[in-house]
Amino acid sequence: MSSLQTASGESPLGDPCFYIDADVSRGWPHQSRSTLCKFGVTDRKPEDRCEENERALQEEWGIKTSLEVVFVATGQITTAEKEIADYTRPWLTGPFQENSEWRRCPPRELARIAILVAEDRQR
Repeated sequence: MSSLQTASGESPLGDPCFYIDADVSRGWPHQSRSTLCKFGVTDRKPEDRCEENERALQEEWGIKTSLEVVFVATGQITTAEKEIADYTRPWLTGPFQENSEWRRCPPRELARIAILVAEDRQR
């Protein structure tokens, strides 16, 4: 486990965490290239944020999914959200606006890129 990851999947009280939610209803991990993912930073439990994201997809865009938290990390990665968004912009998908944090991509690849971007910022 990277020093950026947390084992519990929960954000310690008051500490922000970076998270990735993935739609597990459409073949992930077997069809991971087409997985709808959402990343972001929150100071709440990632599971609670995941539920909000799932509701927002349904209510705002009419997209029915089954999201699960697939990655949680704390530390320097929480300050790299904009760089991660910029780096993964080619994966921006569908009806989402340009500044959206929704991507259609392999969740593992998104997590790997997020870690690399955060580590690069430390140098």
